[in-house]
Amino acid sequence: MTDPELELLLDRLGRSGFLLHAFRTDRHGPQHLAAVLAYGRIADVVLFDGNTATAHRTPTGAGDDLFAPRHVYWIYGNNPIWTLRAVLTLPPPHHPGAPTQLIGTPPGYGIPATDRSSVRVRRRSR
Repeated sequence: MTDPELELLLDRLGRSGFLLHAFRTDRHGPQHLAAVLAYGRIADVVLFDGNTATAHRTPTGAGDDLFAPRHVYWIYGNNPIWTLRAVLTLPPPHHPGAPTQLIGTPPGYGIPATDRSSVRVRRRSR
């Protein structure tokens, strides 16, 4: 059974314009699930991994990997509810309170490229 708050936050995520990516989906569901909100050359990304989730804001230029970035402007990890709360309250990139300093990510952070061979992309209705 899903937590009602998590359902509300996932709905809000979709209504905010995040695009959902399900990687390596089989009959049991996706191995990895990600949500991306693009702001031109910057994107907010949420990575779901079972009972945990991480979120980050990253550059989107050539050579930048949205799902396994080496550098981010902001990163947060906790359970899915706290992570969604954090990313949904993050100021947009050009807001005066938005993070602007690039920082490195932990080794092995993100979804490995080898786990992204099959993907389904879905936009939730607004």
